[in-house]
Amino acid sequence: MPIKAPPEVKNLAKSDTAFFVEAVRSELDQNLSLLLIKLYRRNPIQLPKSLSIDVRVEQLKAPRLNLQEFANPKPDELVRMAFREDFAGDRVYAFVAGLQSMVNHAFDHRREYLLLDDLPTPQFVYNSARNLETAAYLLRSQRNAIGQPYLYADGIQDEILNASYSQLMGEMIGLQDALATALAKKDQRTLNAVARGAASFVFLPVGF
Repeated sequence: MPIKAPPEVKNLAKSDTAFFVEAVRSELDQNLSLLLIKLYRRNPIQLPKSLSIDVRVEQLKAPRLNLQEFANPKPDELVRMAFREDFAGDRVYAFVAGLQSMVNHAFDHRREYLLLDDLPTPQFVYNSARNLETAAYLLRSQRNAIGQPYLYADGIQDEILNASYSQLMGEMIGLQDALATALAKKDQRTLNAVARGAASFVFLPVGF
């Protein structure tokens, strides 16, 4: 049986940039789990009766997402599935798992980076941030045939404006933008900025 190096030894084999990448990745994972929990609490009808929120959170954290219940679509297709009129599945998990899958691809399905490991591609991290912007727009704007949101998120609750969903997604966008810029500067690369309108429906490639 191979002997695992203790954390303090592995940390010696990491660059400052690797620590930054891991910190951003960890924060994104936590925020996506929080988004999942918040959306279930706002849309309890979406949670399958055979599952709990805790089970869904654990599924979201898996190294490789099991998306067989959705017929294993690509991440962008999974996000869009949450806003399809004919979709009868769990819209909350489809939406957040699609975002998690995009992040996983952008980080090459890694959560730890040692000294000689390749770091994430800056353009993919940048594109992932833009994809979150697109997803946030879909969450705000998409309605069913009778004008109701497919997923309730920001809005008036108990006569108080709740904008915490947009704020949470905005935090994830900012984290990825900061990381993409840092990685691009480190590698002396130029990010291919994409001009996007406020109502963009386009998802950019992140390695899938």
